[in-house]
Amino acid sequence: MTALPTRRLLGRAIGALLLLLAAVTPAPAQDWPAKTVRIVVPFGPGSTPDIVARLVADGLQQKYPASAFIVENKPGASGNLGTDAVAKGPPDGSTLGISIGGPLAINTLLFSKLPYDPRKDIAPVTQLVTQPSVLAVNPNLGVSSVAELVALLKNNPGKYNFASIGNGSLSHLAMEAIAIKAGAKLVHVPYTSSP
Repeated sequence: MTALPTRRLLGRAIGALLLLLAAVTPAPAQDWPAKTVRIVVPFGPGSTPDIVARLVADGLQQKYPASAFIVENKPGASGNLGTDAVAKGPPDGSTLGISIGGPLAINTLLFSKLPYDPRKDIAPVTQLVTQPSVLAVNPNLGVSSVAELVALLKNNPGKYNFASIGNGSLSHLAMEAIAIKAGAKLVHVPYTSSP
């Protein structure tokens, strides 16, 4: 008597397994890119992200010669303008972004409100490059170490300027950290981009 319900149960389990297998069968691959791909750089031409974007675009163009890969520079607002364009681009692979940590992490601390949420609106794909930071001074300044620089700044508050690639950039924040350590005031001269 118990054999019939067991057969039914086994038949249902096999049927459910077949339905599950049919549901997870891979779909045919979609052709990418189906249209022109915009590679948005939230900084000006000649910046590190711009150079990397142009190398990536050239490599993709060689791999997919029937498609077009356009690098679009959208600098402004510490990288927020271009990053917002990526975040609001169509989610079909036709808008890519190449950026640095500023608009993706640092700006969440510097701006009370961003037009995008980097945790929700952007899907990181890969890290393309790393770039070291270098502290350089004019040799006529007469310092040969960070300790000597800190001492000089401490003894001469407000006398020295420093340049950065823009407000809120790593170069800006690093120098402000040195100024805090020195207990000194420095005059910040922000440029609009790294070139």
